Amino acid sequence: MPQSMSDAWREIHPNPDPNEDLDYDLVELDFIPTSTSGGEEVLVLPTDEDMLREDAFMVVDRDSVIDLTDRA
Repeated sequence: MPQSMSDAWREIHPNPDPNEDLDYDLVELDFIPTSTSGGEEVLVLPTDEDMLREDAFMVVDRDSVIDLTDRA
């Protein structure tokens, strides 16, 4: 009998590998501080220009941006 989605999640490691376990593709991003809101926001853009054409960008609070290599 096939597993339900809720049962499948129970078998995933508590700290899954984004690529192997979740099928995420990592992309290179550029982080550009904005001049609006006193520089409190950051524009996050993919370095791949084709992705940018697909509206792949975010505007986030500066405190939301962290370097994950510092957390390893």
